[in-house]
Amino acid sequence: MKSKRLLLWFYRLSWKKLLAISTFALVVAIIPLALRSANSPTRTRSEAALITKTQPVTSEFVTPKGPPEIYLVDHFFGKAQDAVLVHGANLGGLSDNTSVSLAGQTIPSDNLVTWTDDYIEFKLPDNARSGKVSVNILGQSTEWPGMFWVTDQTTTAELKLEKLNDLQAKLSARNINAASGLLLWLLIFQGEGNLDIQPANGVSLESQAKSLPLGRVYELKAKFIGGSDWTTLATITKTEGQAVGIARAEAGGNQPIKVHPLYVSF
Repeated sequence: MKSKRLLLWFYRLSWKKLLAISTFALVVAIIPLALRSANSPTRTRSEAALITKTQPVTSEFVTPKGPPEIYLVDHFFGKAQDAVLVHGANLGGLSDNTSVSLAGQTIPSDNLVTWTDDYIEFKLPDNARSGKVSVNILGQSTEWPGMFWVTDQTTTAELKLEKLNDLQAKLSARNINAASGLLLWLLIFQGEGNLDIQPANGVSLESQAKSLPLGRVYELKAKFIGGSDWTTLATITKTEGQAVGIARAEAGGNQPIKVHPLYVSF
């Protein structure tokens, strides 16, 4: 009897009341998911990186043909337990005479995911500090010229590449101290050709193209007056078939900088 009364009550509801009830139920369901997303790591799998090359840790050691080199640390920022990918050459492999470090601290073996002659992947340790990523291979050391930023929920300095259409994106920044300038790398990690970079009004922008084994890099030096709101720095135009991402970022004051994974490339 109660079920019949409930069914009759449901049928007598107006469409407006039904819509209100449905909306309330949807909001209740979404809130836990939103909280879980806000507290989750930036990315815990290497598939989120600009250039992926997942392989298991191997005991096979490839004798280096020269001194070790680091071409790219991807991404250049991350939270504890995020995947960090190191691309280079003459990295040998995992052995008692090789190590990879961040800010002078050796990455523990438990955090290593992959190590080959040209690629290292590790999970960012819980106690990691911002600094340079370096490797030591058979007594020879080198470090990536950029800074790796350890970020958390208090990190407010941020960049993004916001897609405008299939070939254009808007480069923006917020909460970045750029009085002494902001250094950026835009990496073409897929496709051929050049980028067209048009600075926004009020932004001083210098650009220099470089070639890496992984792709073409545009090193940008920008000066602008920023704030807590998003400031447009430039419009980036690529050619058909290209993929472009933010591969490095440094400003004054040793300020950690992050990029939302959805806006790190286009």
